[in-house]
Amino acid sequence: MTYQGWRALVACLLVAAASSLVSIVYANAAARQSEQRWCGIVTTLDDAYRATPPQSEAGRKIAADIARLRGEFRCDR
Repeated sequence: MTYQGWRALVACLLVAAASSLVSIVYANAAARQSEQRWCGIVTTLDDAYRATPPQSEAGRKIAADIARLRGEFRCDR
């Protein structure tokens, strides 16, 4: 392969890597924005469950899942 062929190959690989990186960053930003849209309801439900803890097993599981989502979505930030 000639010198110009190697340059073209390297340029193509760099463009592919850069476009992959941009796609990953965009996907993460979109996911974060989507999670933040749920924070209002998740925070309200978690506060309600903390103020009045559920008595049933199903209610306790829902309360634990809501608390977990609040942490995963980083709703307190």
